[in-house]
Amino acid sequence: MTEFQNVAYAKNGHVATIRIDRENAMNALDNATRAGIRAAQDAAEADPEVRIVVLTGTGRAFTSGTDLKELPEFRTKHGMFDISVRDYKPIIDAITESDMIYVAAINGVAGGVGLSVALSCDLAIMGESATCFVPFSNISLVPDGGLSWLLLQHMGSKRAFEAIAEATHISAQDCKEMGLVNRVVADDALAEAAADWAASLAERAPLSLAYSKRILRAAHTQSHAQTALMESEYQNRCANSDDSSTAVTAFLTKQKPVFKGR
Repeated sequence: MTEFQNVAYAKNGHVATIRIDRENAMNALDNATRAGIRAAQDAAEADPEVRIVVLTGTGRAFTSGTDLKELPEFRTKHGMFDISVRDYKPIIDAITESDMIYVAAINGVAGGVGLSVALSCDLAIMGESATCFVPFSNISLVPDGGLSWLLLQHMGSKRAFEAIAEATHISAQDCKEMGLVNRVVADDALAEAAADWAASLAERAPLSLAYSKRILRAAHTQSHAQTALMESEYQNRCANSDDSSTAVTAFLTKQKPVFKGR
């Protein structure tokens, strides 16, 4: 295990785990922790063996969002625009633009921009007592980290606005029903369930997963015809890959394919 600033990083096979480790502050994202997350993301990105990244927290929170103790400083010195674009956008871009698949393992409250980070992941699994929380109206702010867009995509405009306006905690089961997360498991089973899911995903064809991620993310702002063309382009790349040839041969010989990402 490698320790960055308030962040633990570990790798097991093709799976890397990034765990926010600031339990005494509900894993609030202060400057040091934001830098630690980015350092861990860079470590995963630089490792050609890593295919899946599990992002989680320590204790009772995935992350409660921005450390409110920093807000006076940013109001007077930098402006909130700076922290959102300078510090949070790189974390979220590292998730959305990576060919690695990110799995959010939401172990407790995911609040504020922490929810932006969780919803930016490709997949999500949640402990049964965990909640998602959009607290901005409580302190006369608006969502950041692209959370307005993320909530709209997942929930539709009326439920998204309700979550923003009322700032209520959304239960794990409701999160699953609304499509915010894929799976809900017992709290004490979360870490193992997330690890097992990540390990299973890591055995699948990495080119297929990476290209499918690109297509789905682009499809949010594309027409059906544009998406079909994009699928055709990546289908051609996949069809001419070593992994596809290996998989076809394995299917014909009734063997399990071993994918190399080539």
